[in-house]
Amino acid sequence: MNVSAHRAFSLLKDLAFERVSCSEAENRAAQRLLAEAQSAGVQAVIEPFTVPCGRVRHAKLVVTEPYRKEYEVTGYERALSTPEGGVDLPFYYAENGLPAHLGNVKGKAVLINGHLGRKAYKHLQKNGAAAILTFSGSTIDRRSETDCDIRKLREMLTDDFGKNIALNMRAEDAAEMVRRGAKALHIELTAEDYDGESRNVCAVIEGTEKPEEIISFGAHYDSVYFSTGVYDNMAGSVIIMELLRYFAVHKPARTMKFNWYGSEEQGLLGSKAWVKAHADELDKHVLMINVDVAAATLGQNAAPVLGTDAATAYVDGLMREMGTACDVKSDIYSSDCIPFADQGIPAVNLYRSGTAGANYIHDRRDNLKSGYIDERALDITLQQALFLARRVDGAKVFPIERKISDDIRKKVDEYLFKTDKKQEGEKQ
Repeated sequence: MNVSAHRAFSLLKDLAFERVSCSEAENRAAQRLLAEAQSAGVQAVIEPFTVPCGRVRHAKLVVTEPYRKEYEVTGYERALSTPEGGVDLPFYYAENGLPAHLGNVKGKAVLINGHLGRKAYKHLQKNGAAAILTFSGSTIDRRSETDCDIRKLREMLTDDFGKNIALNMRAEDAAEMVRRGAKALHIELTAEDYDGESRNVCAVIEGTEKPEEIISFGAHYDSVYFSTGVYDNMAGSVIIMELLRYFAVHKPARTMKFNWYGSEEQGLLGSKAWVKAHADELDKHVLMINVDVAAATLGQNAAPVLGTDAATAYVDGLMREMGTACDVKSDIYSSDCIPFADQGIPAVNLYRSGTAGANYIHDRRDNLKSGYIDERALDITLQQALFLARRVDGAKVFPIERKISDDIRKKVDEYLFKTDKKQEGEKQ
């Protein structure tokens, strides 16, 4: 038996629906992945974990001065609700939140550019912003073809800096507000918090020669709102399912664990939960291979390696030997490889990203109808993953040192905000 891109793409088609964290659709996808793994004769289970969730009952934004107009908005999940009847606030556009702007945000509804990251949120909170506005999309979007993003105030913001009222709107509406000189807003937001249940699908194939050494494979199967997530990341999920099918027949020398992570889009919550739950076995893990985004027809292949320079050179040599173009580099990648590297486990993240104009991610265009992914392109990453897996598993002595370079460690710490929290603690 060999791997089959056609079979993998057929499974992808069956799972091409929105699979948001803790939703019934995410659960349905988890059950299907479980059944697929079990049908291959592999021991598999679902491991549930708790996710801090939120729902928005009502969100409203009206410009009241110097003109009056209501704009479409979505409330941030887990944001602070306004008092009954809403709040009336002065409006201020803080652009990128540089010091020249931060002195003007106190007591105001503040619009900023882009996503609400930790640094921006920290400064807005410390400088007394009364509400925070963000925007998504582009100023030339067609409303009939796009959505107003639904976002969340994640715990890495609120746990350290508290909650605030937060809304998201369309880029064209934000531009109109600034262009027309909006001075005052009426804002209403009714939100509530709750704990949801997400799931990791976990399968294991015991090694025949070195069972005490574990190679771990991972891919996340959840999507964001409005997206079927076929590119990000059902493509990666079906690729590691094919690897499972292969090694279920061609028994590996080393133990192999296959994990499909839920709630990755909420901040790598599935892989973080898995690493925490399996802390007693992590010293046996010698490598983590993650696949996140694949199958783009027009694109390029890459493999960030979270390990040492020697590990990067080894993976680069394998890709060259295989003869498939791949940009192998020593770097981190924003996916489920991060929690493993944080525990000192080397990781390789294989992906094929779509090129500009043929790359739709985190919106409604990430679907099969967009026609920008195909099974031939999926097979490129599938074959790379199989080649890498077979070579490292078949090695007499494991070829990648269980070590993370200082540079990668620094990047992982920065990604997980460990550096920020250390600095914040020193300043207190």
